[in-house]
Amino acid sequence: MNTEIISISIDNLVFDSENPRLPENLRRKKNDSDYENSVLEWMLQFENITELMGSIGEEGYFPAEPILVVPKDEGKYEVAEGNRRLTAVKLLNNPELATKKKKTIEEILNEAKTENIPQEIPSIIFNKREDIIAYLGYKHITGVQAWDSLAKAKYLRQLKKTIPQGDFYGQCKILAKIIGSKAHYVRLLLIGVDIYIKIEEEEFYDISNLREERFDFGVFYTALHRENIGKYIGIDLESEEPIKHLNQEKLKDVTRWIFEKNTEGFTRLGESRNLPKLNKILDEEFPKALQAFKEGKTLDEASRLTVYPREIFQENINDSLSYLEIARDYSHLVDKPTDIQADTLEQIYRLAKDLYQLVNSKLINLESEEIV
Repeated sequence: MNTEIISISIDNLVFDSENPRLPENLRRKKNDSDYENSVLEWMLQFENITELMGSIGEEGYFPAEPILVVPKDEGKYEVAEGNRRLTAVKLLNNPELATKKKKTIEEILNEAKTENIPQEIPSIIFNKREDIIAYLGYKHITGVQAWDSLAKAKYLRQLKKTIPQGDFYGQCKILAKIIGSKAHYVRLLLIGVDIYIKIEEEEFYDISNLREERFDFGVFYTALHRENIGKYIGIDLESEEPIKHLNQEKLKDVTRWIFEKNTEGFTRLGESRNLPKLNKILDEEFPKALQAFKEGKTLDEASRLTVYPREIFQENINDSLSYLEIARDYSHLVDKPTDIQADTLEQIYRLAKDLYQLVNSKLINLESEEIV
């Protein structure tokens, strides 16, 4: 592998057109004249570029961290690793390119030392992008500069194209060895990103404000590997073609439940810790639970239909007892009880008395049957 470090002018360095961290709709513009400006704008908004600019302006560019590039047309080089650093240096030299955070950038330039702003960046040139991919996986998937889960999944999808054709599980094993991870983890990420791309192609089902930057891929692919959720949308995790029978309408359901927010800012799922409840109501044994959820019942209300009557009865009388014990412990702090509180307690008393008599009569009947 070539390790010679060469300084290259920033005018000859262009952003990576296959950068897995960039949203797909931005990467589609890679042949447009405004691609570079679009990348600069995105980097400024989502990648903490101003902090990096401040560091370089104050301390200079650290030469022991070269960027990794591949030759492009007309003496240009595409940066496969180091796009944040390239963004920072370009903006330090040409702050007028910024469409956002102009005041912050102006303050950074006022404090920067002119001699610390480089016009060239130390670089290592590779013949082709594929020669860098394995290194990127080690650094950004299992290394100290880990990408988020969607960027990891996109990277693995790219890397998959560079390995020999074969069965899906075998490819996952090869990829896992390259990045130093588990085949099962790689498999889930690849299945998840393939499904994510289908959602993106559908414009995120027109869910308000949902786009790649706000799509919590970690929660999404975690949901997919839960048995009933995966089965509901047609995923077969053990198949060579896991999403061959993907049900687009049901995928739309799950996407909306996880990401679409109501007027109060809450989704049907709520928090990611509620995934087990969603998984439960999608169990084919409990069709009434799913029906209730689709008809507008909350996840908690629908999940109550996934347990048997004895369990529901036990759970609710336990909850009632707990709440009443709390009310009793605070009762001495209530100086002026209201008529409504008194009426509510009377209803509780009567209901508890009726339930007690009902349960007691059934117990007596059971004892009589045992004696006979």
